[in-house]
Amino acid sequence: MWYRYCLLFLLVLLPAVSTAQVGTFQSLTTSNQAPSIALSPSFPGPGQPFTASITDYSGSLFGSEITWTYAGEVVDTFANQRSAELLAGTAGSNATIQANLRTPQGTTEIITRTVNPIYIDIIIEPQTRVPDWYHGRSLPSYTSQVNATALLHNGTNFLDSNQIVYTWTVDQQTLENGSIRGGNKMSFTTPRGSAPVLTVNAADLQGNTLARRAVRMTSVQPDMEYYEKHSLYGMRKRPLQSNSALIGNVLTLQAEPFNLDTRVYNRPDIAQWEINNVETSNGVANPYEITLSRAGIGGRTVLNFHVRSLSEILQGTEDSVVVNF
Repeated sequence: MWYRYCLLFLLVLLPAVSTAQVGTFQSLTTSNQAPSIALSPSFPGPGQPFTASITDYSGSLFGSEITWTYAGEVVDTFANQRSAELLAGTAGSNATIQANLRTPQGTTEIITRTVNPIYIDIIIEPQTRVPDWYHGRSLPSYTSQVNATALLHNGTNFLDSNQIVYTWTVDQQTLENGSIRGGNKMSFTTPRGSAPVLTVNAADLQGNTLARRAVRMTSVQPDMEYYEKHSLYGMRKRPLQSNSALIGNVLTLQAEPFNLDTRVYNRPDIAQWEINNVETSNGVANPYEITLSRAGIGGRTVLNFHVRSLSEILQGTEDSVVVNF
């Protein structure tokens, strides 16, 4: 007899549980968010093409007649289309995008979005080593320090950074644990990978985003070149090729590690010369310089220099060159 009561109890209970589950599912999948206009890219720069699209998660605007207006002018080209291809104005300008929607039931809804293009530049300064006479710029290398500065311009003046809240990310990792008012300058360590992405978001004090920009940085491994140094003519700007011949009796070489973190370059844990696989002292104050002298009738000498940090083992480089006497 007891199992009949149990069965009756389950029959009464199951519909109630099912109804609750359906209600919960609908609450998760049905959004009451009002229709809006989304931009791609989200914050177009001055004179940049962008796409304005209508988002309608509830489906309430299905079958509507759509009229686009941009900067006070009707854009007939995209009539009844959910997206419109537009062009941002000059820096500091304010242009309103308006989508007029008339539903089949005769109701009208107007959606607006304002575009205020602002220039945002990111100045990237890798703190890595290249020779003073090198015409190119140094590049970041893994674990090297990078200094970055964001500059916002409205077409007339640079915006006051103290009135702007900056959020920096590297490969989607937020720096300094969050947003910083006036934080238009940021230093960070280069992460793994050959092309990390640096992103800065600039917002006003009310949290409204003014501009956003992302740049892909080129990250390389430090590499070594050797240059001949002459007491009269100075440094030759062309690197020494392997199997080079020594013309005179003395050869002075300068080892130049490109794209090595300047902290490692200035205070290396390892700065070691080898001649024919034998460690040797260069005998001068500059650890990156060595002088070779002809001894006997000549021969073949293998020269190697190794510079490295022991705390960041990938911050280092070494290479060999063959000198024929």
